[in-house]
Amino acid sequence: MVIKVCLNGGRTKQEHEQIPITLDEIIKEIHVLKKFGVEHFHVHLRGSDGKETFDNQLLAPQMQVLRERYPGVKIGISSNLFDSMTPEIRHEKISEWKFKTDYVSVNLSEPGSLEIWNLLKEKEIMPEAGIWTMEDARIFVKNKLDQYCERALIEMFFEEEEEAVFQANQISAFLKEHNNTLEQVHHGEGINTWAIVDNALKKNYGIRIGLEDTLVLRNGERASSNEALYNELIKD
Repeated sequence: MVIKVCLNGGRTKQEHEQIPITLDEIIKEIHVLKKFGVEHFHVHLRGSDGKETFDNQLLAPQMQVLRERYPGVKIGISSNLFDSMTPEIRHEKISEWKFKTDYVSVNLSEPGSLEIWNLLKEKEIMPEAGIWTMEDARIFVKNKLDQYCERALIEMFFEEEEEAVFQANQISAFLKEHNNTLEQVHHGEGINTWAIVDNALKKNYGIRIGLEDTLVLRNGERASSNEALYNELIKD
């Protein structure tokens, strides 16, 4: 079962002082969490201005450092349409990549996602399917994306916990019906993160946790760090 830690997302230090932004901060986070046995990480790498980027000249050196320092760790990055990024610019930027990463998350709800999927396949980089809705799940199945896929990442953004869990279970069952061996990782957002994670753990699915997804512990108190969220996950 995969336990993946999402270190930062598009968050800033204004949202939480422990959000890792620089490469050195990201390395420090991986170093700490690796001691607990974490082997899967999702990061949003930044430029020198602290903003997300798809530029090869900014990402390639960072990925090289991460791969050299942590050869046995799986590190994936995002292809999300951040800020004013358009599908066309994203495609152009990713087509210029001269580096490899273990996987790239592709949100099927976003325009241009299938084109990015095919581009990653050409580059021999594994896509991870970001599935937010049943419609995303149908797109995934219809296009037989499981034939070249790291895993399905079931992502729930409903504030109401019962609805979030219901939708996650519905999507999960649909995917399992079409591919019983496809690895699934589940995660939520905000306080519903814990309902989604705990539900997935009961079903022996992989989970994702980290400051990208939530800033709070199960009891609603503010988490001090990614390490605190991981410790909350594994306690008891």
